[in-house]
Amino acid sequence: MKEYWDKAEQLRRRIKRKIHEIHLLRQRAEGMNGSGINDMPRTVSPDHTKMEGTVFKIMALEQDIKDTQQEYDALIADMERRIKEVDDADDRDLLTKRYLEFKSWNTIAAEMFISKRKAYYLHNKALKSLQSDAVQFT
Repeated sequence: MKEYWDKAEQLRRRIKRKIHEIHLLRQRAEGMNGSGINDMPRTVSPDHTKMEGTVFKIMALEQDIKDTQQEYDALIADMERRIKEVDDADDRDLLTKRYLEFKSWNTIAAEMFISKRKAYYLHNKALKSLQSDAVQFT
């Protein structure tokens, strides 16, 4: 499960980083088009080559985000399928909260009206059930 968690977090961080990068490129592009925040005339004409390069970077990043999102969605769908195969409803609930909703142990314990220690215990039990019901996660 650690491999799944690490991979999901890695993909989530990558998507977030690329979205931020696009935001910065768009801000830079707005400054390149010759129209700034103020109404003062500009003496330098906008550099269309830089603008085109920025647009192409944004398009490449958007495609990369789309590809990464598809990989992330496939990972989540696989985990969701595995969790649905677990027999015990409480185990399914705990696994869903942790591995599909990415909730903290404190939040899970509070939502399930149990102690954090009990959440850990149930998690270990649920993992054993998950591993016996499904093929080992790779």
